[in-house]
Amino acid sequence: MSSSEPSLDRVVPAEWSVTDDDEALAALVNLVVVLADNKFFLGRRFSEWLSGGPSLESAVALAAIAQEELGHARALYPLLEEMPLVDTPGPLQRGAERERKYCLSCLGEPWEWWADVVAALILVDPALTILFRALEDSRYDDLRQRAARVPSEEVFHRKYAEGRLRDLARTDQGRETLQRRIDWMLPEVLMWFGPSSEPGVAALKAQGLVKLDNDEMREAFQTDVFSILEENGLRVEVGELPWERWNSLQRRVE
Repeated sequence: MSSSEPSLDRVVPAEWSVTDDDEALAALVNLVVVLADNKFFLGRRFSEWLSGGPSLESAVALAAIAQEELGHARALYPLLEEMPLVDTPGPLQRGAERERKYCLSCLGEPWEWWADVVAALILVDPALTILFRALEDSRYDDLRQRAARVPSEEVFHRKYAEGRLRDLARTDQGRETLQRRIDWMLPEVLMWFGPSSEPGVAALKAQGLVKLDNDEMREAFQTDVFSILEENGLRVEVGELPWERWNSLQRRVE
């Protein structure tokens, strides 16, 4: 995560102090707000499609998923108040409380297609879960405890995502539409883990705050997701990632 946040005046809690590493401390703040904002906007985008899904049963299940995503965000935002930095980003409740948002650009605006919902379920949600798993052994107790609850709650999300993926990929038209949305989202999701040897994440790993580096998280994501896409007749074409458009602070493509 980016370490370029300003204002590093600190009163560091003894239980998880990063007393000699401002880079790790700034990266930790960025990590929390990035996870919280992405969960918030993922839940919000899902909630906007509760009346647009293919069936009533699908809408009811999506409503439960949206509530869980928003709940994860609400659990993370209070950690920012504990951070020993001045002027940490405030929590989001309606989405307009601050101008700067720390979420993927593909979550920034309402979606036009049900295929966007399915693509986010199978790409964005698992990417976030990979990072939560990388925090399960973090020495920051409050973050570790919150992170430990998320993967088990995501099991239902994954089953729902795979079911909706199969449903949409059964027809040529559905598969073609889904392919376009995956082609749009996938490069940014892969970049979301960050470039190789990113200083902020390296500092977090060195301090025992996260157990995987960017390349390890990206590899875990590809192993987790690519096979289910290919099994449903979808192409996985990564190509050259547009790092020149990457905003490392907000973790998004501009």
